[in-house]
Order: sequence, then C-alpha cells, then structure tokens
Amino acid sequence: MGLQCIICDNPRPSKTIPVCPSCAKSRAEIAETLHKGLEIIGGSEKASCNLCSNQCRIEDEGLCRIRFLKDGKIVSRSTTRRALLHAYKDPLPTNCCNAWFCKGSSMFGYNLAVFYYGCNFDCLYCQNWQHKHVNRAPPVTVDDMVRRAMDETVKCICHFGGSPEPQMGFALNFSRLALEKRSDIMICWEWNGAGNTKLALEAAKLSSESGGTVKFDLKAWNEDLHVILTGRSNRPVHKNFEAIFEKYPEVLSVTTLLVPYYVDAEEVEGIASFMASLSPEIPYSLLIFHPDYRLRDLPITPRNQVLECYKVAKKHLRNVNIGNIHLLG
Repeated sequence: MGLQCIICDNPRPSKTIPVCPSCAKSRAEIAETLHKGLEIIGGSEKASCNLCSNQCRIEDEGLCRIRFLKDGKIVSRSTTRRALLHAYKDPLPTNCCNAWFCKGSSMFGYNLAVFYYGCNFDCLYCQNWQHKHVNRAPPVTVDDMVRRAMDETVKCICHFGGSPEPQMGFALNFSRLALEKRSDIMICWEWNGAGNTKLALEAAKLSSESGGTVKFDLKAWNEDLHVILTGRSNRPVHKNFEAIFEKYPEVLSVTTLLVPYYVDAEEVEGIASFMASLSPEIPYSLLIFHPDYRLRDLPITPRNQVLECYKVAKKHLRNVNIGNIHLLG
C-alpha cells in the first residue's frame, strides 16, 4: 500500500507532507509538525524583531538565524557594513528568472549575483537550501562588494538567496553606494516578499531608479497550503506586492514553482487573477519543479500539470512564461 493522507486516507504523493493536496488546503495546523520555531512568530512585549513579517519573539535566535539575543538585546550577524553572503559574476544573458523579458538579457557582460545566507521562510522544497548554514557563511564587507560592482563588465546586481530580507540593511546600503558611483547599473531583487514593508519599498525604489526588477515568488494562493509548504502565511507577501505596485508598478514580476500535485491550476489561477486585478501586464513565470531538500521524493512537475497551469494563467495575464522547461525533456 502506498502513502495515505492522515486526514482522509486518500493517497498522498510525499512522505514529508502527511496530507494529500486536497486536505493541505484546509489543514494549516499540519505545519506545526513540519516546521520548527513557529511559536516565536508574532512578536510580543519581549525582544521582538521587525525586520520582516515574522516579527520573531527572540529568546535565542530568530527563524532566519541572522538575528539573535545577547544580554537581553537583539544583535545581528549582519549589519549595514558587513554581511553573510556569496557573490559571483554570472554571464549575461543569464539564467535569472526574469531573463525572458528583462533588458539585461540583451546585454553582454555580467550579472553580479549576491546570494544571501538566511531566510525568513522555511520552504520544504527549497532549491537553495545551503543558505541555512549561516555558520559556514563567509563575512563580506560593503567596501569589497562596492569594489566588485565597479567592474564595468557588471551590468546588474541581483540580490537573492535564501532571501535578502534578513540582511536588508546591508543590501540597501550596498545598492545605494553602488548607484552613487555608477548610475548605469541595475538593481534587482528575487525574494519571497515578506520583508518589512518600508524596507521593501526602499528596495523597489532603487530598482525603479536603476531600471531593475523586483521578482516576488508567490508560492501558493491558498493560505493553508502556503503555511504547510513554507511555514508562513502569504498575507504579508500580498500586502507588500500591492504596496510596491501602487508606487513602482513597472518593476514587478512573479514566479511560482509548480510543486507536483500541490501547486496546481487552482493555485495558479488564484495567483494570476490577483496579479491581473492590479495589471494583466505583470510578467509571470511558472517554474518546473525538480526534487530537492525535504521533497526529494516528488517527481519533476508532470507535463499535464504544467500545461493546465499555463492555460489558466493565460486566461488572466498577457505575459506568461514557462521556466526550467528543459526539465520536461
């Protein structure tokens, strides 16, 4: 007998997620068995962090592991002058999620890819799970990063990870300093979007001024499913998306990873209709899943799921792309 859902006894596709795709959309409490530390989300009168929407009540360290408590005060492993990251030059045209439409894809040179350690989400399928090893992360100074950005072959800076939200103080400072010295460099962000709204708007402003992009990873539409897959609510993400659209609509784009059987056409239609309620012109890329991290027992996204999701997205949006299409063979 195969794996069974613990709620309805129907088949379930993964050993890690104890419920079937249908039950996952109504049983957020299952997340407590999948993700550690959820009890510190929400803040209190005790030491609380406001760097992202988690607002961790820190008694030891925050969920991102970048901030921790020392002598009753919140301290950070990352500052505006020092960060935990790995940076490298990625040849243009690049494999960036926005390469299918961004102007950088028509340039020759390099994208300075900045991979931040730490993340405010805990996605079961994380494709870059190495970010969790913050203790192994090399410390890098802002002066060194600015020096690297002055290389004239570097056309854009892409902040990703993990996700840059836990180290936004550094990311914003680095971006501003780079733009002060070079007005021709683009600033781009690839994130989960659940950061502090004020800081998210500051980041979007830099992208708008430099001709860059802000890519949100909208992981699921149903909140219960989102909580099960990531350990977090998607409401703050939607709030930030709307806030940036109001001021800098031209920078926005979206991706969704098509987790087999769970992130289905119903999820994609919810996301696409939300985007279209703001503008049907927002670029949307559907990414084909490959097994990783805690969902290694799932297959590559089935072809029929990909086609169904593309079809419903096109009902609402004009600019839809399928990413990682080579995985379909």
